[in-house]
Amino acid sequence: MISPLSQLPTAVNRLPNALTDIALQNSRQMDDPHHEQINYAQQLFLVVDNVPEMRQSMAFTLSAIGANKVEFATRVGDALAKIQKQDIDIILCDYDLEHPADGLHLIEEIKLRNLAKQSCVFMIITGERRAQNVIGAVEQAPDDYLLKPFTGDALIRRLDRAIRKKREFECVDDFILRHEYLRAIEECNRHIRNKHQYALDFMKLKGRMCLQIGDHEAARQTYKQVLLVKPLAWAKMGLGKSEFHLKHYALAEQLFNEVLEENGQVMEAYDWLSKILAAQGEFERAQHVLQNAVRISPTIVQRQKQLGSLAHRNKDYGVAEQALKQTIQLARYSFWRDPGDYADLSRVQLDKGDIKAAQQTVSEVRKDFPKDPNAVMVSYVMESLVSGKAGDKNAAHTALELAQKQFQLLGGEVPERYTLDLAEACYRAGDEAQAEQLVRGVLKNRNEDNDILNRISGLYESIGRTEKGQILIEEANADLISINNQAVTLAKAGNLEGAVQLFIQAVTDMPANVQVTLNSINALLAYVNTQGWHASYMQLAKEYLEKVRKQEPSNGKYQRLVQTYQQTLIRHADKLRGGR
Repeated sequence: MISPLSQLPTAVNRLPNALTDIALQNSRQMDDPHHEQINYAQQLFLVVDNVPEMRQSMAFTLSAIGANKVEFATRVGDALAKIQKQDIDIILCDYDLEHPADGLHLIEEIKLRNLAKQSCVFMIITGERRAQNVIGAVEQAPDDYLLKPFTGDALIRRLDRAIRKKREFECVDDFILRHEYLRAIEECNRHIRNKHQYALDFMKLKGRMCLQIGDHEAARQTYKQVLLVKPLAWAKMGLGKSEFHLKHYALAEQLFNEVLEENGQVMEAYDWLSKILAAQGEFERAQHVLQNAVRISPTIVQRQKQLGSLAHRNKDYGVAEQALKQTIQLARYSFWRDPGDYADLSRVQLDKGDIKAAQQTVSEVRKDFPKDPNAVMVSYVMESLVSGKAGDKNAAHTALELAQKQFQLLGGEVPERYTLDLAEACYRAGDEAQAEQLVRGVLKNRNEDNDILNRISGLYESIGRTEKGQILIEEANADLISINNQAVTLAKAGNLEGAVQLFIQAVTDMPANVQVTLNSINALLAYVNTQGWHASYMQLAKEYLEKVRKQEPSNGKYQRLVQTYQQTLIRHADKLRGGR
């Protein structure tokens, strides 16, 4: 059967309006008269709208089609709470909730936090009054949209099409919600091999999951296969991301430019194009690309934050300040809300020479996060830096002491970003030993996180110690390489027990280092599979797997080790039955 997607016009001929693109795609999914009628009484709806009359109207319309399980929310926060507590089948969300956190934020949070099942239908309802925000909503890929005013028949037709298509993906729902991406990919492969009606859609889902787990070569091959069938923009985007991760920057840049030439409203292409340019050190061009994107669609928090970071690096303080202010405003009612953004803003204001504005930002973070213990520490760090810039050394020292006390009260368990802010304040106050200890602590657990490494490099560059930062990064990497080499040497000498114990100690010393934890799991399972059943080692492997699941559930190595753990349990099932 030919996929309905294959009936779409090529990307080159697509209409310029992004909402029209969605309408065109869905209109091609023609109703099949042989489909059994959808029983809406079995579907759990969530209607998100802040206007009482619209909620009443929607309740009446849904009741007319037999839907009797309907939840209502007036704000994004209420909607998220319901989505996390209940198994929602269909979300009907008005875009303009007349609140900074609107329908766009809801789509963004659901997708990024993996809150809803893959078969959940998300439909945006909008008056298309604010073109910029509507484009942003399309960027987050709702399943369909309805323009106000609309009839009940129009709603039913759109729902019927969306639900019938989404039902085909129920087979992967549980796997994805449990972060079992390898099993979900296997299910996608089965449907692709069987030439399912929505084979291209299963390829799209497979490609996305391959990117999530870091299997960039598999993602690359998947998207190339799609492009052999049809030059779809999403496949070019996926291929571009794959090439980027494989460090084929020139090819990735070419692909994203092609996407934008075909449709300048594919906003994510701007983000990736900027990322490619920054990876090659072309920071001014990277900033220019994001500025163009922000002019078209200014409501994405992460885009504004990245623009602020790039502009700050380029010493374009005016653009940086405006972008970070927008970041704070847009994130105020979402899970992106972060006191660290206030710290970044105050740093820009200090570099700009506007001490008064930086002092105001300190006041704002305290007002906006009155009960957040991390924000308390961040605010003292900001106050120390502001006071130091103002020449008040006593006030700077006092604020730094309060920040350090708060850090200790939190047991040092604070986000690495805030710890590095504290390290900068220590450096500027002349406490180099404490600053270096803080940086080494971060590196011990996050030596493979490029964002953290870039922040560390930026920190040392800002204090005129670029070489020192690079030395610390290299030393952290050398320490981990040494542990792995020692473990390999012990294993080759037949001392698997010694290798296991070495890794267990490494996890104790570096509890938040995902790579060390994964290496430890691998050693524990290797021991059981070669030396025989060891109940305590299997229990420890289970605990370590759970730890990684909470940190990086989409990590490719974690995904493979989960399967190895399950296979090991099956292999030793007799030991489990015997209680040994």
